[in-house]
Formats: sequence, structure tokens, C-alpha cells
Amino acid sequence: MAERVNSEALLGFATQAFAKVGMPEEDAAWSAETLVQAELRGVSSHGIIRLPGYVKRFESGMLNPKPKIRVVKDGGAVALLDGDNGMGQVVSRCAMEDCIARAEKHNIGVVFLKGSNHFGMAATYACLPLDRGMVGFCTTNTGHFIVPFGGKKRMLGNDPIAVAIPGNPPIVLDMALSTVARGYLLKAARAGKSIPEGWGVDAEGRPTTDPNVVLEKGSLAPIGGYKGSGLSIAIDALLGGVAGEGHSHEVIGILDFSGPSRVPQMFAALKIDALVPLKEFRAAVDAFCAVLRASPRAPGVERIWMPGEIEEEQER
Repeated sequence: MAERVNSEALLGFATQAFAKVGMPEEDAAWSAETLVQAELRGVSSHGIIRLPGYVKRFESGMLNPKPKIRVVKDGGAVALLDGDNGMGQVVSRCAMEDCIARAEKHNIGVVFLKGSNHFGMAATYACLPLDRGMVGFCTTNTGHFIVPFGGKKRMLGNDPIAVAIPGNPPIVLDMALSTVARGYLLKAARAGKSIPEGWGVDAEGRPTTDPNVVLEKGSLAPIGGYKGSGLSIAIDALLGGVAGEGHSHEVIGILDFSGPSRVPQMFAALKIDALVPLKEFRAAVDAFCAVLRASPRAPGVERIWMPGEIEEEQER
């Protein structure tokens, strides 16, 4: 049986690990917090399992522990920032805080970020505008782990999309474009377990239940076939084109220590009460969710969940 670990102890351990590789105390604590939050929400694929990879990237000089984040282009409601190859969690929080500030002034803020890295759980950043009565959105390129529809060589990123909408509780959608996140294959491989069919394919595009085959030469399976592939292409083209960074087939993954990742990302915040009073909006969202929860359930289903509810209850 796995040993249970106190979250505060885990937070302290991860903070010390990040501080040891040169991160300022505040940045180390925030980065550790994002990993522990992922664990608490049941998203262990983006939790402490990622810590050794991050530390090794710092130790190999592939991550900048003290980035100087700067605005490359300022377009009012939109901007392009350079993360100076900093920790993804640190520069991404900065980018979303910049979005929120722009939305306070312009009712919407959209920030593209270059020179970033793997940022962990996407919902972390989408949720930041919620306390300000705003909708949050973010997406990122990743290393190439998915084949384009009809191909057999992995070229596309497993680009996650996260949207957070004010409500009680908030709607928090956080989804990657593969059937499951790559982190779950890493967990299975390290535990010596097989994976369900449909999670990935081998180098020839054939389904496999061996996580090592998928991780080494195969590919994650996109959601919805050509639809997941199409979404990844659209995100990849937008982020790589605007940020001037690598498209997914050029991005260096978190466990590849041959060079900086050069990950481009996008963040957005929308001020709801610029269009409708926030109280009315929340009430409408809650009423809509109540209708869905009360709708007829399929056999064997005890509850209809809204996006993010399972994670919120587990964290609580």
C-alpha cells in the first residue's frame, strides 16, 4: 500500500528542492505549490512525479532559475512576453497576472508568452482570474507526442486547453488533446504496469498496451481522431506563429536535456461584468449546471459531474 504523505511536508520538501537549484524563495514556494495542488486535485501526472525532471533541467543548465521577464510587444489588450527560459510555473503566473491587469483596463487581456517551459497543470493558470470575477483561459505547445491524423511519426504536441468560468463551484475544464496525459504513461512505466488499449500506438501506428513502447518510439492517441489532431494543429500554428518560438515538432520535452524547451503559451482573461453583472452571470451558470445534474442518468451512473467538480471535491 502506498504511504500517505502530509501535503505541508510535501510542499516543504519540494520548495527546498527548487531553492537548492537556485530559485528565489517565492518562486520556489509557488512552483512547489503547483505540484502539490495537482496531487491534491488527483492530477498526479502533473504533480511530484515531475520534480526530478525539473531539478535535472536546472542542474543541466536548461532552465533559468532567475529569469528577467519582459514585454516584447505591447498592444494594449494584447501583448507578447519573453519568459527568459524561466520555470514554466513562474513565468506563466506572471503572464496570467499581466492578462488580469489588462482585462481590468480593457475588459479583456490576451498574453502570448515565448521563452517558457513545461508549466504543469494548466488549470492552475486558468483559475487565477476567478477571484477577480473573470473567465480564465490558457493553452500551451508541448513536445511532439502525437501523430498528425493519417501519419505515423509524432509531430504534434499534446497541447492542453484549460478554461475556468465563475460559478459555485466554478466550471474548470482542463484537458489535453490525447486520450490521457503523457504523465500517466510515465507512472505506468515506472510501476511496471500495462496501459489500457486506446491510450497509445507503436511506431507503426498500431495500438499497444505497453507504455514503454509508446514513450520510446510510439505516439499518444489523439482524442476524437482527426478532431484532436486538428485542434493540436490549430493551437500549434497560432502559438508558434505569434510567439516566434518552436512549433511542437521543434519543442524540446521536459525529459530531453539537449537544450532549452522554447515553449510558447497563451493566456487570456475576460471581465464578465463588462457585459453582464457578475452576480447574474454566476446565477445563470449555477442554474445551467443544476439542470444538467438533475437530467436523467445512464444505468449505473450515480452522479453527473460538471468539469472540475471531481478535482475540487478531492482537493477539499
